[in-house]
Amino acid sequence: MIKLASIGHVLLRVADEEASKRFYRDALGFRVAEQDPEHGGVFMTLGDGFHTIDITQHPAAGEASRPERGGLGLVHIAFKVGSYAALRDAYTHLLDSGVEIQRAVDSLLEAITEKRA
Repeated sequence: MIKLASIGHVLLRVADEEASKRFYRDALGFRVAEQDPEHGGVFMTLGDGFHTIDITQHPAAGEASRPERGGLGLVHIAFKVGSYAALRDAYTHLLDSGVEIQRAVDSLLEAITEKRA
């Protein structure tokens, strides 16, 4: 049996590499660890390793199929924050950044959304 220590990184093939980079950098606080303009790819970190998220441009994004709700594959990535107060702050920051929250399971987070509407 292999004894894994943690997840090294997640690779995301995206329709718009620059927009995705801005989202992970500006909305979520990732830093660009390295970018490879010749071969493509942006390696982003939260500071606890070389990279956590890799973003790469799909070569034919306009023709690629889109994920379907309820389909197979990656459903979400969860990020940890330091406290419940930090979670509320992060939630508000995402809303302020124009991020669409599709679902919130905590009544306090849902109340923030309703209050802002």
